[in-house]
Amino acid sequence: MTICGSLLIGRAIIKVVFGELWPMESQHMYDRMLNFLLFKVIFIGAVMEPVWRHILRLSMWIGVLGFMRIFSLLSRDRLDNLTTVAFVSLRKYYKITVFLSTILFSNIIWYLGSLYLFPTSLAFLTLEFLPVVLDTIQVLIKYATHLMDQWRENGFESKRLINYYTELSADVLILACTLLQYLQLMWMHGISFGLVDIVLFLNVRSVLKNLHSKVIIYRERWRAMSYVRDRYVDASAEELSNHNDDCAICRERMKTAKKLACGHLFHLHCLHSWIQHHVSKPTCPTCRRSLSPPSPK
Repeated sequence: MTICGSLLIGRAIIKVVFGELWPMESQHMYDRMLNFLLFKVIFIGAVMEPVWRHILRLSMWIGVLGFMRIFSLLSRDRLDNLTTVAFVSLRKYYKITVFLSTILFSNIIWYLGSLYLFPTSLAFLTLEFLPVVLDTIQVLIKYATHLMDQWRENGFESKRLINYYTELSADVLILACTLLQYLQLMWMHGISFGLVDIVLFLNVRSVLKNLHSKVIIYRERWRAMSYVRDRYVDASAEELSNHNDDCAICRERMKTAKKLACGHLFHLHCLHSWIQHHVSKPTCPTCRRSLSPPSPK
């Protein structure tokens, strides 16, 4: 009954907020639902104490959070798809932004309700609640920066940088919460060297590997930022006026830019991304000249 009700509500939300789903959105949604059912419902039920009344109540509580998280991530997929379309009405962005704000508010209310329903499981529920909120906030910020970019006549140049650090911070915090949750499940279940322990160990290993990867990526990004900021000068207003062109990396107009030794101009945040992927032999994106510091005038 509960599952049927959730499916009906989900279909109604899709019809009102998103309309027809893109094929990739449908596939991602299906994969997330399957992952949720396999781990959050079946696996956690196998780990926790076999008090069925408690497990059913807890599964229902987690199910509502999972339901909201799936739609939060669907909103992120929709933004990625909308940015590939030539013209999109801002009304679509407003609608999803309001929807995400509703999800965020509902998440907080739902968590506060758990303080009374599950007073002995607050640590576990907090680690379940935080990733949902972090995902929702991350997607909300992406929509907000995109709308600011549309509102401003010259665009919002800090959009990419803000989105990058928001996504990085949210991903690291979500991985940390996931790691703590796995460790808590291992402590609750005990070490018996059974199938559950093997699955938990593999999941912990996967999370640690992802965390290490995020740290490496952040370190390389920071090196790229320092490299560009320290070695290249800002383009003057006269140079920007004479250049009168779009950034060759993002194809958007430049209000501020960095000037390379070869004379080409680019957005600072675009150069950050470019050098991050060409750290060993950074070159100019236009002429492929080695990025040496420009001569001061």
